[in-house]
Amino acid sequence: MALALVLPVLLAVIRLLPATTAMSWFAHPWLAVLTYVPISVAGMLIPRISVAEKLMASGSIDASGNMKRFDWGSRWGAVAMYSFGAAVGTHLIPGNGFFSFIWACFLLAANSLLKTIQAKFRRSSLLNFSLYALSLAVPILISLYVGVMLWQTLQEKMGMAGSIPHPFVAGIWLASSRIVLFLVSLSILGASVSPQFFPYNTYAPKRILLQRTFSTQGQRILGADYDLAVFDANSLPFVFKNVEAVPKFLGLEPGFSWKTVSKSPSGTWMAIYPISRLFVESYRFSAGNKVVLKDDQRLPHIILQNVKEDILNPDRKRIYVEIDMGSLHEVWASVLNITGPLTSWSFSDERLPEVVNGGPPSYICRLSGKDTSENWKFWLEANTSKPLQVDLAVLDHELDDDTRTLLHLFPSWAATIAGSTYLSSYLI
Repeated sequence: MALALVLPVLLAVIRLLPATTAMSWFAHPWLAVLTYVPISVAGMLIPRISVAEKLMASGSIDASGNMKRFDWGSRWGAVAMYSFGAAVGTHLIPGNGFFSFIWACFLLAANSLLKTIQAKFRRSSLLNFSLYALSLAVPILISLYVGVMLWQTLQEKMGMAGSIPHPFVAGIWLASSRIVLFLVSLSILGASVSPQFFPYNTYAPKRILLQRTFSTQGQRILGADYDLAVFDANSLPFVFKNVEAVPKFLGLEPGFSWKTVSKSPSGTWMAIYPISRLFVESYRFSAGNKVVLKDDQRLPHIILQNVKEDILNPDRKRIYVEIDMGSLHEVWASVLNITGPLTSWSFSDERLPEVVNGGPPSYICRLSGKDTSENWKFWLEANTSKPLQVDLAVLDHELDDDTRTLLHLFPSWAATIAGSTYLSSYLI
């Protein structure tokens, strides 16, 4: 079974050496089946080849007897296993042995049918295997139907306990060096033609996040940049190579080096944390032009209302804070990241979450559910030895004209989600 996992991974790594595009199968599922399923099946059959060759040694009476004994033991062993499972399952939980009972009944009929077929045809013929599998079609289809429905919930337990081997007695019949060579050739063919296909289309698009990031201080905008992030193995250079209008809009020269492009600083995607942990990479591009606020535009900011010291414990202080969303109307989320000697707060029943081992005392809180016209009011309690650093990130769905223009430059195969984020930091 290990080879069934190792060989597809090895093939995927080798395919990437001459190819420049990963995940060519993303918009073409049949390409993934052609490339990875045959070699996985071959990996399952390879350990059985030596056993099969011994059992199927040509012309030997002993070999024929060995093969008969192997078939007999495998088939009736499967009947016994599923009969026992049905009995135990029904005894423990009524109705729990349904699948095992169905398998046992159909295996009894399949064994009788197979014995008749083998008397008329060669033991290792393809018709043999086909009719045997056809006689088990009903339990196979039932198992597939229920298995697909329960796969995600049972995946964890199956990984720990291991799945029951399917008693089709087909592994020995298929364990031939010619069949394995044919399966490997199919996978190599799939890996060879896969670079000729574009990995995305409108039904299986590439996911891109575009963020207009405003760094603010009070009612001033200190800087405005574009941040782009992707989720899969085909990075931003792949996108820019196929969408030349985007780097041109961002002011990048033709043939620019990605070494000159800076990665997005930490905290850039704080407004959508923890989704940002799924990013493969994220880059920042300068907007280039200075942003001027409109007369009626107000930026989100933190207002320090009051600071009270604890009379019984002079080393502690309680800080009353208010968040004003400014003139934003389509706020999706507001996130606070508080770093420092925080001892309590007014959120989550005044209980702080656990700190990550080895990390700084930092706490993230997401605020949502209020109208933007209402301010968030809360308090923070901390030691007076060091100030608290409070980072505020507000994600707004409303886009400015430049960001909308950039968004429309992406093609239909790139599902791009855009937003405006206002970042600010405070020491209190």
